[in-house]
Amino acid sequence: MKVVILWIIVWLIVGIAFVGFISNVYGDYFKTIGVYHKTNPSICIMYPDTEVEPRIDMLSKVTHSAINEWQTKLVNATGGNWNMTTTEYDWSEHGDKDVLDYPDCTIFINYPYGVENESVGRTGFDFSSSVRYYYWIEIDMNTVERKVSIQLGGNVNESTIGVKTEWKQIPENDIRNIVLHELGHGLGLEHYYVTSDCRTEECDYSPIMYGAVEVFAEHDKEVTEKDLRMMIRIYGEDGFDPQKPKWIPRQCDIQCLEMDCGNSRMC
Repeated sequence: MKVVILWIIVWLIVGIAFVGFISNVYGDYFKTIGVYHKTNPSICIMYPDTEVEPRIDMLSKVTHSAINEWQTKLVNATGGNWNMTTTEYDWSEHGDKDVLDYPDCTIFINYPYGVENESVGRTGFDFSSSVRYYYWIEIDMNTVERKVSIQLGGNVNESTIGVKTEWKQIPENDIRNIVLHELGHGLGLEHYYVTSDCRTEECDYSPIMYGAVEVFAEHDKEVTEKDLRMMIRIYGEDGFDPQKPKWIPRQCDIQCLEMDCGNSRMC
């Protein structure tokens, strides 16, 4: 699928969690993107060319599973309108088209082969038009693994060091973890930041929106209570209610999701 990148875009990188510039006396916190869905999201799943990536059935399973987890947990938490519609497109239906051919899609999920020297998941958005907006999500199918080899010679000058680069297929459970994380971006969350002193207290890296999603660790992640509370803070308990104006905090301390922190706080 072709993308015309002529709009202002923010790339949210999975592999790096940046330290916030604002001193945070309350501890760990969320940041939001600052924009939200005014109506129920319409998710368009754009499958790759089967000659490049044949695991279409697996992609369908884990992507729908991730979408359903967000939706079901939000509904169970508030009973609100958290419905997200999904439409699937085979490569033959979108390979030579661009986003303008799908005016109803507000979240696109794509599966590129992989991008060297970048994260395994990326989310951008275009909210530059008052009549058309969308999030663009990319979930890599492969990532680069680098191996250092050292050949010892008779002396230092005869020894050599080489780096071998290999593309490695990302396993099913990690793809699901990445979809969960990137979909959180697609719904308006940025990242969860850990500022606790891990030497003296237990640090919590469990939220799906924590900025680093580790691959090949055989670890299944999930949407946590903290992720849900932050999403509800953006949309309210009614969910995707087009009749109710939203107030979007740009930063929200975890403690402020549970108590009133006063007017001086951003959340």
